[in-house]
Amino acid sequence: MPVKKYRVRYLVVKTGNVPLEERRKLVELLKNECEKHQPGFRFKVVRETSGILVAKCAHKAVPSVRSLLSRLAADQPSFTFQLIGVSGTLKKAIRKFCHDTNTE
Repeated sequence: MPVKKYRVRYLVVKTGNVPLEERRKLVELLKNECEKHQPGFRFKVVRETSGILVAKCAHKAVPSVRSLLSRLAADQPSFTFQLIGVSGTLKKAIRKFCHDTNTE
């Protein structure tokens, strides 16, 4: 049986009060960070609703994305970039992280 070259993870990021232009810059930074760690992997924003962004990311890029988001949050305290969670499937990511944040 062939082995996958990469594993997919779904990142759930709370963008909150971030303006549209800053959100686009955030997506571009996440894309560059994910594709840098796994050549040939295609970063994709799967869902974006009510201040929550769900993106497909390479497994190897998750630690660097965590540190990138914490650096961005420290540099711009007025914007709230927060990694809510990481999941292996889209269904679990939405079930675990998206619905809980809507009730807060």
